[in-house]
Amino acid sequence: MAKLYIKGFGFACGIVGAGLALIVGTLNIVFYLQSELNNSLSMIYLGYKPTLFNIMLNAGVCFVFAFCLGSAIAWLYNRIIEESRQEIDQKIKDAARSLWEAKGKPEGSSAEDWREAERKVRGFNIG
Repeated sequence: MAKLYIKGFGFACGIVGAGLALIVGTLNIVFYLQSELNNSLSMIYLGYKPTLFNIMLNAGVCFVFAFCLGSAIAWLYNRIIEESRQEIDQKIKDAARSLWEAKGKPEGSSAEDWREAERKVRGFNIG
C-alpha cells in the first residue's frame, strides 16, 4: 500500500471543503428568503448573513478546517500502513530464519530463503 502525501491530501480536502462552502453560500444568496439553509448556516456560523464577504470568509474557514482534517487523516493512515509493514517484515524475517535453520544453516542461501519466506507470508509469488 502506498503512503499518502500529507500536505497534498490536506490541500485536496481543503479545496473540496472550500468549493462546497462557495456552492452552498452561492445557493443561499440566490434563494435567500429566510430559507432553512440560511437558518442552518447562521447556527453554524454565528452572525452569518448571505453576503459575498461572508461566503468568501466561510470558504476560507472551510478550507483551513478541511486541510487540517485531511492532513490528520493522511497522517493517521500513513502510521497504520507503516505499522502493518513493520509487522509483515518481521514475519518474513522470522520465516526466512526458520527456513534457513531447517536447511541446516547453509551459507549463501539468504536471498533464496527471503524470497521463499516472502512468498509464504504474503501468499503469492514474487519475481
